[in-house]
Parts: sequence; C-alpha cells; structure tokens
Amino acid sequence: MTPLPRAGLVGLILLGTLAATGCTGSAPDAELLRAEGVSARAVSLEDAVALGDVVAATRRIGTTTLNRAPRTTNTVVSPSSLVLALGMLAEGARGSTLTALDGALGAAGEDRRDALAALRGALLANDGDPAAATGDELPERPIIHLASRVVSDDDYEIDPAYLNALADVFDAGVQRADLGSQAGMDVLSAWIRHHTGGLIEQTAIQPDPDLRLVLQDAILLAARWQTPFDPHATAARPFTLSDGSSVDAKTMAAMASFAYAEVDGWLAVRLPYVEALHADVLLPPRGTDPAEATPELLAEVSSALNAATPELIDLTLPTLDLGSDTLDLRDVLPAIGAPVLCADAPDLSGIGPDNLCVGQAVQQAVLKIDEAGTVAAAVTEIGVVATSVPQPRHQVHADRPFLLTISHTDSAWPLFLAAVRDPRH
Repeated sequence: MTPLPRAGLVGLILLGTLAATGCTGSAPDAELLRAEGVSARAVSLEDAVALGDVVAATRRIGTTTLNRAPRTTNTVVSPSSLVLALGMLAEGARGSTLTALDGALGAAGEDRRDALAALRGALLANDGDPAAATGDELPERPIIHLASRVVSDDDYEIDPAYLNALADVFDAGVQRADLGSQAGMDVLSAWIRHHTGGLIEQTAIQPDPDLRLVLQDAILLAARWQTPFDPHATAARPFTLSDGSSVDAKTMAAMASFAYAEVDGWLAVRLPYVEALHADVLLPPRGTDPAEATPELLAEVSSALNAATPELIDLTLPTLDLGSDTLDLRDVLPAIGAPVLCADAPDLSGIGPDNLCVGQAVQQAVLKIDEAGTVAAAVTEIGVVATSVPQPRHQVHADRPFLLTISHTDSAWPLFLAAVRDPRH
C-alpha cells in the first residue's frame, strides 16, 4: 500500500444510488481504469445460498431507516442503496467491524458477495438507456440499469485487494478527480445526474481537501403498470392527514383484479408492472404511522400476496411526486448493527490507511407515480474519514459518581481513595 501523500484526515465516500430511471454507458467524461484481470462475478439467484438472508436484512435496514426518519413529512428511503454501500464498505472492514457488518447485511464472505452479485445480475437482465426512462413516455419494458465506479482524489492509491473486490462484486472502475475542490464535486454531481436521469441533481458531499476516495453505485428503474390507471378516473379526493384533518389529493382510481391480503390489520394490494417488478400498497390500521411497519410484517405481507389469487378490488391511490429531505443516516447505522462511526473506532484498514471511520452518511430520494407507472431515484452517500491519530477503543466519561485512587506504583500501596459524588467546588 502506498503511503498517504500528506498527513492528517483522509476521507472515503461510499455512494450508493437507487434510481428509477434507466441508464446505459459511462458517465460524462468518465475515463475508467479497471482492476486488471478482474471481471464481475456472475451468480444466479438460485446459486446464491444467502440470498434470502440478504433480502431479509435489506427489509430490516429499510424499516429501521424509515422508522428513524422524521415523521412530519413524506419520506422515501432506499434500503437496497444503503445495502450496496455497506457491502462496499464491508470489503474494506476487518475484525469485529467486519463481523458486525456481515451481521447487518445478513451474510458473510463469499456468501454475501454471491448474494449481492446475484441481485445485481438479476436486475441487469432489464438494463437499458436513460433516455427511454426520462422521456415523455415510460418504456414498454422496465428499465433497470446498474453502474458502479470509484473516484479517487488525485494520486491517492487504493489498496489493490480492495479495488479487486469492488470490481469482482460491484463491477467498479476508477476515475481521478480533485475531491478537495468544487470541480471534483461537479464530477460527482454530473455522474449522479446522468445515472438518475436528472431526478437527483447533485451530490450531498461538500468538497474537502481531506477527501481521498468516492465510490458510486447506481441502480436505475422506470416501469409501466401492468394495468394502467384510467386518467379520466383521476380526481381530487379526500385524504386524511395524521392529525385527523382532511385535504384534497389528486387520486387515481381503478376497479380491477389485484392480489389482496390482510395482515395484522394492515390491508395490502399488489400492483404488478409489465414484468420483473411489482409495488405493494400497505394501508395501516387507522392511527398507525406507516413507519411502524416491521421487517416481519413486510415478509408476511409479501408471502401472503405471493399466494393470493387476484380478485376484484376497488382501489384508489394518490399520484405521487415525492422528494424527501436529505436523511442523516448516522443514527441508522448503529441501529442496524453497523459499528462504523468514528465513536465506534472501527477497523476499516482493508480500504487503505488505518484508523478509518464513517464521519458522514446521508440519503436523498425521489419517487414519482402516475397513471402510467413509476419513476424513482435515491442516492446514498457514506463519508469515511481517517486520522493520523488512533481512534479511542473505549470511552470513559467521568460524568457520574466515581472512585479515584492514588497509589504507590512499585508497591501498589493505596495512598488515597476518593468517592466523588459531586465535583462542584
């Protein structure tokens, strides 16, 4: 590993993007260098033994993220984007940090890599061009495009083993940029705009001379409903807010056959897209916030809808044009069992220099639904920093009654003992 060119903080940003806008080709002006001789692994869903565990972990991560977000406004989150970012982070983790990340992601080592590779491969069966997703009409077939790359700061050298792992699982190459300048941020933003069809316009990361690496992972999607809603049936209909007040919302309506289930008082309807994808609408019991959904509930609803025979449903669904505020994910990471914040003193030494830790973590998301189908986008950015000073392994804050001892060193003879219960003086 080549030493850092200068001391002090160094940074790593992991960027995961989930976008419902198809895309193909490389980002504008991208000149990618790939790990030599490394191709993305090809794994079928059937051959990924930990697939179910990773999907279950993604549900847990998604519901935890939603539950931790502010409940005063609409919230859109992307659990798969966060899982991909954490999957990239796990490739550079070691020791107990790696064990914890494996637990959060639902699988370890080759099983985790195979599951993530299989999920990526399954989605790439619907790879497509972003122009078809950002035009006036949705594509006839769903578009799901995945793209990954690494952006390194100037001459910063990535650990070759880490770069190989990223290419192996995430098909990532490397591009150089000055991450300490606005020009470097423009490089990141241009890539985001390209791979989200403009739904998300810029990175949430600020330029910093201590930034050393950016990983970007994008998934793009645009899909038509299998049964489109009749635009003539769309009208302003009452919608009851959380505080009990009522407003008028532009609402679609359909009388059609859909899979239907009731689980623990939640009503669920499955809306299939023309192929490969579906949306489930879950209506909670009155007085229950949607963010109260648990991963167990989502799994049970999914199983029930899988087994349900479509039946005639009188369905109304508001059109949506949602853009959530930037979510700070730093509270989410410990909640999902990912001890990677600086206070956790994680071991991310497989990425590069020692003493790396997550200093920032955010997600932006957009969701658009109308009579024809769905377009959505999300960007997850996880910033990892490292200092030249080792991070503490433990915290001891004498902020409650404590005992103080003063002893002779050679003999261990205690000279003073003090029970400090109120240090004011």
